[in-house]
Amino acid sequence: MCLAFLVVLGACSKSSEADKLPSMEFEGVKVDTPQLMAAFVEASPELQKPVSDAVTNMRYRKYLEAMKGLDAVLKSPGLNEQQKKLLTQVLDQLKEVLGKASPRPGQ
Repeated sequence: MCLAFLVVLGACSKSSEADKLPSMEFEGVKVDTPQLMAAFVEASPELQKPVSDAVTNMRYRKYLEAMKGLDAVLKSPGLNEQQKKLLTQVLDQLKEVLGKASPRPGQ
């Protein structure tokens, strides 16, 4: 499903078009995951996979795992300024999500 999402976003690689993508909402917080995915459409597979995995983790309410993955990507060499900005922005949004998330059963 994430690969299909990446393919669809391939047409939105221009930043002005990516900025118009609606944010996803987690725990009542809007998170700019579509914009983040769009920023990595043309990135190497080594950068695309952890971003895609982080979005999947968000969907399964594994916010801490998503943050760890995005933080690792943020420390990777070869990122452009837009990618760094979006990673930082999404990480800040995820901090807010974590603050609002109710504990999951069994945790």
